[in-house]
Amino acid sequence: MPVSTLFPGQLRHQVYNMDACFYNTLGIYSFEAQCEMLAEIGFDATYLSLWTPQAFQDLDKLRHTRERYGLDVAAIYVVPDLAQGINHPKNLMLLDMIERLEGCTTVEIAIQAALPGIRPSDPAGDDRAVEWLMAALKVAERRGIDLLLYSHLSFWVERHEDAVRLCKRIGHPNLGIVFCGYHWYARDGADLARALASVGPWLKQVNLSGSRRDPNGFAGVATIEPLDEGELDNFQLLGELRRMGYAGRIGFEGWDWGGDIYGKPDRSLRAYRGMEARLNANPDWAVLRA
Repeated sequence: MPVSTLFPGQLRHQVYNMDACFYNTLGIYSFEAQCEMLAEIGFDATYLSLWTPQAFQDLDKLRHTRERYGLDVAAIYVVPDLAQGINHPKNLMLLDMIERLEGCTTVEIAIQAALPGIRPSDPAGDDRAVEWLMAALKVAERRGIDLLLYSHLSFWVERHEDAVRLCKRIGHPNLGIVFCGYHWYARDGADLARALASVGPWLKQVNLSGSRRDPNGFAGVATIEPLDEGELDNFQLLGELRRMGYAGRIGFEGWDWGGDIYGKPDRSLRAYRGMEARLNANPDWAVLRA
């Protein structure tokens, strides 16, 4: 696991910031500027979402990211178009991307629609999703890459239970789950311990967000904020992760942050390291009564 152990019982997780925060209404910060800011703030890793033609061009830069910026690459984020069939050009392009990927060993996969017209979480899409994932896993296994299912509000794989269902059916060691704090909170937001326990056997990455329920938030459900804002109790979430023995990377989501894009990741990292230190010193503080 990518983590530094200080001494028994005390963990210091590697931390990354997702690149969504670097997109705004005026444009997109360059990959170089993103990495320079994250390194200066004190992050351990960067992240690349394959949303734009420029992002695909930035793929070749990942092999040099450690050397140039002192940063690992936590993951690549992709959204296959399974509603169009596994041989849709976008899906074939993603398979080729996994084949050629250098400098990163994790691909996070958010499946927006597995079949036309099906609703989020509908098992009717399972066969189509499994067909593409099996094709991707053949490449991933050969290349030593993990594919992690990314549960996303309003997507077909919307709940972590959907990701668990697919992992159980496929049963491949290179297939896992990323636990998304915001999307769990916005979709369900209850019984955190049960939710984390359900994904535990496949959990390989975690991302966090400050959030509060608000009709003006993402998808009309909840906001996505820096970690020092919102109602979502990330200290308890970290406590539950500690109790289950999670020692992997922790990321910050950052979608739609806008504003001072240096200040918000900086605030989030400071807030996170504060919670981590308090949890190391006082693990019982994160045990809540029902």
